[in-house]
Amino acid sequence: MGTEPGRTEQVDTDDSATWITILGSCVSRDTLETMPRDAFPIDGYYARYSLLSAGTDASPNLPAQFTTSSKFQLRNVMRDIKGNLLEELQGKTKSEVLLWDLVDERHGVYEFADGSVITRSIDVINIPELAEAVQQARHLKFGEDEHFYRWCGASSVFVDALDAFGLRDKVLVVATDWAEQDIDGNTTPWSMGTAAPQANQMFARYYDRLERLGLKVLRMHDLRADPGHRWGLAPFHYEPSVYARVREAIEAFPSAS
Repeated sequence: MGTEPGRTEQVDTDDSATWITILGSCVSRDTLETMPRDAFPIDGYYARYSLLSAGTDASPNLPAQFTTSSKFQLRNVMRDIKGNLLEELQGKTKSEVLLWDLVDERHGVYEFADGSVITRSIDVINIPELAEAVQQARHLKFGEDEHFYRWCGASSVFVDALDAFGLRDKVLVVATDWAEQDIDGNTTPWSMGTAAPQANQMFARYYDRLERLGLKVLRMHDLRADPGHRWGLAPFHYEPSVYARVREAIEAFPSAS
């Protein structure tokens, strides 16, 4: 394993630097790891967060105190619980690219009786106090029609907010298919109970939705996973050439040029 995925450092930059805000998973974060940090510094990293939790405060349904393993985990969980993604993104005025991938949507969400939502993330599942609390909630599964149609509504609100913040034209959606095989030809493992072919079928209409909303979507197919990846083998932990292609798209993105 490498360093904590949310780790960022202070770097010296100049006026030519392209600031990046990440909304998504290690797919985006690992791409930025291959790019010069002084030229492409990270202005914010919002991970393990479903769009359905934005705008809902689930804190009345959850314990005020719980055990976390790192500042990165605590930061992600608290953002998710408070549902304040839009408020945080409103201040990202210096960012020139909002890099968005949907990998963390694969977990689905938990909905409480009052309508508030929290992402069914790895963090929530692994924190005992939160795992116990969400047993009282309903699991809304990713890919099912209810999840998709509600997500479509949330995406419209989200894109309208980005438009108001001056961020809409800065969005680059990274739509990488899950790798069905690794570089050695072996079938990739399932993630959260989902195999790569099934995941690719489910994700397709979510990416279609974002294209219909007018966002730039970088679609990448027939990808391979890397067993030697720093975070281990998974269908969304790719061989280096995949990150190189995403890097090229960032460098060529209109708002970054």
